[in-house]
Amino acid sequence: MTAEFAVGLLAVVPLVLSLVALTGIGASQVQVVEAARTGARLLARGEPEAVARAQVAAILPDADMSIDRGPEGVSFEVSRRVGAQGMLPGFTLRASATTPLESG
Repeated sequence: MTAEFAVGLLAVVPLVLSLVALTGIGASQVQVVEAARTGARLLARGEPEAVARAQVAAILPDADMSIDRGPEGVSFEVSRRVGAQGMLPGFTLRASATTPLESG
């Protein structure tokens, strides 16, 4: 192994690890968005709050949820803490979905 290769490897490995971590964070964000949409959809259909929370917990067991009901719709917010991975700091992913109430 040459010295140039070793120096190049030191530059490439952290970059690749960061890209892998960012891909995982992106996948987590998709799950958070899907969980918020599911919760809002269930509440808009008239399902009990406990059922909506249980369905969201099935998608994201460690998620925090908040519900805001209005006269014409329901808003469901989901947040999830993503821990520090490698060189990336920890932060919170959030998604909110608002759906009009279904009549009938």
